[in-house]
Amino acid sequence: MSNRIVACDCGAKVRLPADRENRSFRCPQCKQMLALTVDAKVLSTTTLSPGQNATCAICQSAIGTDDRCVTCPDCDQLYHQECWGEINGCGSYGCSQAPSIDKSENTDRQQLTAWGDTKVCPMCGETIKSIALRCRYCDTDFHTVDPLTRAEVRREERRQDQLRNFRNTVVALFIASLVGCFAPIVLIVGLVYVLPRRQQLTQAGPLFAIMGWTLIGLSAIYTVLIIMFMLFGGG
Repeated sequence: MSNRIVACDCGAKVRLPADRENRSFRCPQCKQMLALTVDAKVLSTTTLSPGQNATCAICQSAIGTDDRCVTCPDCDQLYHQECWGEINGCGSYGCSQAPSIDKSENTDRQQLTAWGDTKVCPMCGETIKSIALRCRYCDTDFHTVDPLTRAEVRREERRQDQLRNFRNTVVALFIASLVGCFAPIVLIVGLVYVLPRRQQLTQAGPLFAIMGWTLIGLSAIYTVLIIMFMLFGGG
């Protein structure tokens, strides 16, 4: 199998080595993962239309309207471009575009090296210390010292963003619950938004958990007082 030159979406020419099977490649110019088919063709990237919803089957996270995505030419499954490039193929079991399983000794040795003194940053590809929780080259934070794939880092970043937005919402509702006239609205939002997310409330930390339960209880008390005042205050 000879070397092959492919064109990235940014226009750069990338030379693929002969032993490209089960390997992922990144464009040296735009630093994006190359989404290659089994016959080394570059898949064209697209973006979702506003209102269109899709989930990447590899990282199990939603595909945003700003995310670059590719479609498997065989099974029409939609993926993040980075996720396809990370595993070097389709994530659907049995698809002809799925990456082959290599059980050679070299593959085992390559996986084991990640547990040594160094590991490879999944975002920039630089070698960093195995105990590092932040890449000193691209400043990417990791939630564990274990070697991670780009898809795992991406999934954790999305989870942290959702948790951060949830915390901000809890704080805003807690402040609003201190104002008595907002109590009915806060109570409805608390029961509809906060109460069904009890697990996420626990993950947010003890302080936010206290605020979450307090805002529901406080707004309920204020709402009862408002109703009693409306019923009996005019008498």
